[in-house]
Amino acid sequence: MKQPAIIVTSGLPGSGKSTIAEGIGRLLRVPVLSIDPAEAAMWAAGLPKENTGIAAYRVVEAIAAENLKLGLTIIVDAVNPVEEARQMWRDLADRFQVPVCFIECLCSDDQIHRTRIEKRVRNIPGMPEITWERVQERKAEYEEWLDVRLRLDTASDAPDVLIARAMDYLQAI
Repeated sequence: MKQPAIIVTSGLPGSGKSTIAEGIGRLLRVPVLSIDPAEAAMWAAGLPKENTGIAAYRVVEAIAAENLKLGLTIIVDAVNPVEEARQMWRDLADRFQVPVCFIECLCSDDQIHRTRIEKRVRNIPGMPEITWERVQERKAEYEEWLDVRLRLDTASDAPDVLIARAMDYLQAI
């Protein structure tokens, strides 16, 4: 990459976005900022769960800004289900005059997606694993994308293939 940027991996829980984010982060040697651990830390501090949704995004945004001040590329790992969340990353990119690159992960095979959800163990202290029923609710809440983005279907290709595809996409920055 020729300049600092904000790379945003998005998609439903279990779609593979964290795997892609972590793979890109390792290759580029840049920080991956994930919403879920931020939100779990807020719960651990005693904040009610109903108050931490967009607040966790704001916490990650503040940490991202501190890294951008240092001239670092950052990766945001978040569902980003609504336009408000996506606009936050566009606004941050504008503030620091850096590109924002969206990568949307999806799993087109519901059985594979469900199996991932039912078997996954992320070990985020204080954060229970999401249920398949809640993933379906989140899917119904998911707003249409307006942005140009790389879409990665994680149902069939191996993570290393998808990470390579993402790296090719990011080389244009």
